[in-house]
Amino acid sequence: MNFTKTIKKALYQVGCILLSPTAMVMLGLIGWCVLPGISSGSGVAYAQNTNATIRGQVFDPTGALVPSAKVVIVNEQTNVVVFNGVSDSAGAFVAPQVIPGTYRITVSADGLKQAVINGLIATVAQIASINISMQLGGTAEVVTVEARGEQLDRSTSDVSSLISPQEVQNLPLQQRATENLLSFIPGVAHGGAGNQPSTSQLSINGSRTLNTEVLLNGVSTIVASTGTPATLPSPDGVDQFRVITTNAPSEYGRTSGAVISVNTISGTNVYHGNLYFLLRNEALDANKFFNKLTINSTTGKVTPRARDRFFQAGGSVGGPVRIPYLYNGRDKTFFFVNYDRTFSPSTTNLAFTTPTAAQRTGDLSNAPQKIYQPGSTTSPAFANNKIGPIDPAAAKILALLPLPNTIGSYDAANNRYTGNWTSQQNFQNTTVKLVARVDEQLTLKDRLSFNVYRFTTSTPNPVSWNSTLLNTTWDCTCNNAWLPSIDYTRVWTPTLVMDLNMGFFRNVVLRNPPGVGQNASQQLGIASLPLDQTPELIFGATTGATSTSSTNAISDIGADTNTNQVNITNTYTPFGTVTKTVGPHTFKFGASLRKNQFNSYNPATSPEGQILFDGTITNHGAAGNPNTQIADFLLGKIKTAQYEQSQPPTGRRNYNFGLFLQDDWRVTPKLTLNVGIRYEYESPLTIATNIYSRIDPVTGNLWAAGLNGVSRSLNITTPKANISPRFGLAYSVNDKTVVRGAFGTFYGTIFQNLGGQLAYPGFDNVISNNNLGTGVAQPFSLSQGLPLAPPPNLQNPFAALVGSSASNPYSVGISFNDQNHMPLVQQWNVGVQRQLPLLLTLEVNYVGNHALHLSYNLNENVVPLSSVPAVTLANTSVATQNASPFPNLKQFQVNNNSGGSNYNALQVTVRRQFNTRLAVLSNYTFAKSMDDGSTIYNFSAPNGTANSQYAVAGPNFIKDLAVSNIDVKHVVNIAMIYTTPGPWWLRNWHISPVFIGHTGLPINITQTNEIPGSSQRPNGNAQLLKLAHPTTNGAALQYYVSASDPNFPLTASGPVYNTINGVRTQIVATGFGNVSRDSNRAPGEVDFDASVSKDFKILEALKFQFRVDAFNVINHTNFQSPSGALSVTAAGNAATFATSSGFGKITGTQPARTMQLSTRFFF
Repeated sequence: MNFTKTIKKALYQVGCILLSPTAMVMLGLIGWCVLPGISSGSGVAYAQNTNATIRGQVFDPTGALVPSAKVVIVNEQTNVVVFNGVSDSAGAFVAPQVIPGTYRITVSADGLKQAVINGLIATVAQIASINISMQLGGTAEVVTVEARGEQLDRSTSDVSSLISPQEVQNLPLQQRATENLLSFIPGVAHGGAGNQPSTSQLSINGSRTLNTEVLLNGVSTIVASTGTPATLPSPDGVDQFRVITTNAPSEYGRTSGAVISVNTISGTNVYHGNLYFLLRNEALDANKFFNKLTINSTTGKVTPRARDRFFQAGGSVGGPVRIPYLYNGRDKTFFFVNYDRTFSPSTTNLAFTTPTAAQRTGDLSNAPQKIYQPGSTTSPAFANNKIGPIDPAAAKILALLPLPNTIGSYDAANNRYTGNWTSQQNFQNTTVKLVARVDEQLTLKDRLSFNVYRFTTSTPNPVSWNSTLLNTTWDCTCNNAWLPSIDYTRVWTPTLVMDLNMGFFRNVVLRNPPGVGQNASQQLGIASLPLDQTPELIFGATTGATSTSSTNAISDIGADTNTNQVNITNTYTPFGTVTKTVGPHTFKFGASLRKNQFNSYNPATSPEGQILFDGTITNHGAAGNPNTQIADFLLGKIKTAQYEQSQPPTGRRNYNFGLFLQDDWRVTPKLTLNVGIRYEYESPLTIATNIYSRIDPVTGNLWAAGLNGVSRSLNITTPKANISPRFGLAYSVNDKTVVRGAFGTFYGTIFQNLGGQLAYPGFDNVISNNNLGTGVAQPFSLSQGLPLAPPPNLQNPFAALVGSSASNPYSVGISFNDQNHMPLVQQWNVGVQRQLPLLLTLEVNYVGNHALHLSYNLNENVVPLSSVPAVTLANTSVATQNASPFPNLKQFQVNNNSGGSNYNALQVTVRRQFNTRLAVLSNYTFAKSMDDGSTIYNFSAPNGTANSQYAVAGPNFIKDLAVSNIDVKHVVNIAMIYTTPGPWWLRNWHISPVFIGHTGLPINITQTNEIPGSSQRPNGNAQLLKLAHPTTNGAALQYYVSASDPNFPLTASGPVYNTINGVRTQIVATGFGNVSRDSNRAPGEVDFDASVSKDFKILEALKFQFRVDAFNVINHTNFQSPSGALSVTAAGNAATFATSSGFGKITGTQPARTMQLSTRFFF
């Protein structure tokens, strides 16, 4: 049959199927959810089915192909038949969409003995291939064999790694977090400790962070507004998972990184379950390196170990669904449930500065400074520093503040005590994970699977002043998520299978601000407030709730910034596929539509208001001190005040649509081609209510959605011709060797569609009552409150820019270019897989990729380089604004798609699947990742908005091409699982040693930004910075040469100025430094972990296990990154870095040795 006829026949049969009643019902349900999303939906990551495929070929004793052999495939754990058909003319059969598990294959043909293969393991997202050789004889004779424990992958060209059920259950995991298993995947680099990867800071084979797809039962767990995956279920709810690191098939899209496909446990015909409890305590931990360097001056002892309390309890049960006398679900209906609850108690000690009883009455006679009556710079002092009359609001607030309960620290300059009120508060952080799954074999041809994952976490915050009314922060970081999905599989014929899936992911993040619902205005005595909340009262220039600085009279009172959030993300992920086998071709094609609703209220600054008492009003306009700050407050005299008119809640919308066609073509018994093509389109962002605007970076004009001819997407467009071809091959050289290679293109995430809530110009305005002059108070008192401006006109956001000028520039957030490209990544791989003695498998791969259109936030409206000398000489904000392209606007950032990267790596893996008591998982990666900037996607700020180096320099941007911030040159992972044999006292000990080691991440050496709007690096040889023998320096490790060293190898880039003989003089010429980006590296990391457990039989079907997990067993000190920031100081005619006392110092380490104990009952 030629290829054209094959395609026509496949399309005809698929058309008939899609018009059938059953398919119409399922497609109708999906369409009901999907079609509205075409106009208002949004795209997140693609959700794909996690089922496996079993394909095989039947041979007779001579090696000839056996057509028309009857093949039956049965799940050994559920007794469900998943395939009942015959081999084709090439002796081949394909069983798609089978649930991962263990299968029995029975093959019979005339003149040949019946062949039975037991124990064939089909893993998640795998094509399991098997060749079946039959023997001469009658069909009544049966030849039974066991499938081999480790099989070569003979059908796929991608590069992937499997974490098996044994590895999920037995490898040591910090706090039993499933995500930590990603440490063992070749090509993984991350921002956490070696054995604790951060999923928000995850790079796989050089991919940008926030670009890895994570699927749970085929449904994406990516939070649309941030790009980070949701927390995975407990290891007791996870069966296994696969990570496709390079050249995933065409059914996967919207990821420029890897695809992590996680499958939850399914019920079987036998009831299984467990109950478990885990304990961590600091008594089992080692003390940190720097704690042992810090000696308490009073006790003479080192700083003790930090509190590390962690309790986890849970259980699982699964089996057939049975209702006595009503229903028996054996061989048909199966369930599984896992419940996991974690408690992590913590203690926080608060130390605040509060007024004394005398100060509250206005008696400041102990103050060494004179306190002057307000009104002018020549007014008389208060007699004996007795202040009055006291503002009614100040009196009410002071009555709510607790009195001192400890002495605190003496502040001699102001004759007072700071930190004189303390409070110890106990909290309990709680996390709950629930996994539920039901699998139903409706008929011999119909299967239904329903899955639910529920995740909640609650992390309370300390309550400042022990008062929810006066509290400075939100009550709790509370997150809850639902992820239900339903999957329907229909086997129309043994060669035609349809799968329809509907997933929904709801993620809710809540922060409740302090003082809500307590009638704050009345309780505080402040007549006019923007909201029914306590405003932030700031004393002195230093803010912060726990500030006990000698410059602050009272620690802050009232809500700090960003204390109010309601972020609700709803992601709908319907998709469907049809698999058709025609001769040697297995065609799979499908469609997917993702829509996202991100409903958000997230004011970034202070909608409740900020009020400053700086002490200058009662100090004749001179710099204030803590005593005059209290005096200003007692009198109700406000220096400055502001509040934010927050934009209304917004509903962000966009969608992503994909089509794909995949052909896995078994050209010969040895050669398989994987050919695919994918189309996808991602819409630009819109806002449901048109509360949406941006500054056009070309004209500097404000564009608002739906106004003045501007589209709802702010005239931002996205490409509509995103085609991804993918091609690969797998060739079996012999029974023990397979070579493979592939090339494909992938489209990643548009950064604009991430990033949470933005403050859109014209809709989010700050109302400021600015400084009125030396010693001058605002015309309103504390008890009168803040004068409120009229609410913004949502139909006229342009009014916010009226009156903006160089002396009063308008502040802008982030803007975007007119066209947002999906990042394009070209991936390639070439490798060989070889079966070794002792059931070991060796795999050697070269993998690489090249990325285009990567997102970067670049500074705009900056001073042109030609104007920098004059502007920096003038050294005024007005001069800077006047030299900018748009003087009435402050500098802002624009997200564009100008970045690029390259990644190349050699990856060597040796593994042995769990068999005869031993499993081995080991790999080595030698890699290099290069790009021209990693600031959005680096490990220190995975979702940050920092600009790239030299952004202001235009053509000089290319000078930033260097190793990526995410580059890790060498990585070694070795893990083993061994179960002991022998007599009862030695038998069934499970021992799992682990080694994880990698070289350090790059360090970028920077200096003070002397050129406005740019990031700068110094001049010199940065390779001379590393000390041959780092030494301790106080409670730090001096890793680089001290900046005060006379032989310090770096000098400042300019312009740098100093005042010489009363004249501002340039002492360093204008120019960028010659130190390259990411020129140095942090220390590497080495971790030895181990798990040891013992099983005890209680009853025939009931066992007890005791387990100890230890991390960093040898307590090796893994140092974190040193500081690479230099500060420029002028000294005469030269510039120096000598005052950069923190440069080159390391002040933190990764965790020291920790241990956790657990017990488990299981049946």
